[in-house]
Amino acid sequence: MWTLTLDTATPYLALGLFREGEGLGRVVRLGRRHEEALFDLLDELLAEVGARREEIGTLVLGEGPGSYTGIRIALAAGLGIALAQGARAYGVNSLLAAAWPFLEEGGPPLTPLFTARNRLYYGATYARREGRPVEAAPPRKLRAEELPQRGLLLDPPPDPRALYELRPFAREGVEPLYL
Repeated sequence: MWTLTLDTATPYLALGLFREGEGLGRVVRLGRRHEEALFDLLDELLAEVGARREEIGTLVLGEGPGSYTGIRIALAAGLGIALAQGARAYGVNSLLAAAWPFLEEGGPPLTPLFTARNRLYYGATYARREGRPVEAAPPRKLRAEELPQRGLLLDPPPDPRALYELRPFAREGVEPLYL
């Protein structure tokens, strides 16, 4: 069975298909046009890995924070696919999925930031300890003057492989994070 990863909370569409640690992911900057490209890109990935939609057994979806409509696109599409395929769906924080590839075991914490409106940012601070994500500061809105002085990642896209790797730490079901 394949695991489908999907995040549309940011201007990026992050989509991946993975099985037993192998697979492919794509990140495409689309602004606010995720719905226009989502299913065509999914069909391309399915063809590239030689899989069918019926073989999707698990979904890992980015829950935000981010664009209200963007979050809803991933969750609606993902939950629709899960329902149609009888697959399990898991939710992962989009900020964590963006930071995960940059977190070094035992290294310093990092704060991924997604630019919001009105000079605000969505941010959280994470570290990696014993192979697990550690939340040093929860997701929150931050003003520019409140930003940490080091360890910032500005507008990194959520990573499709990170969503896959974070599945063991996710809870079953999804809960959108609107800040």
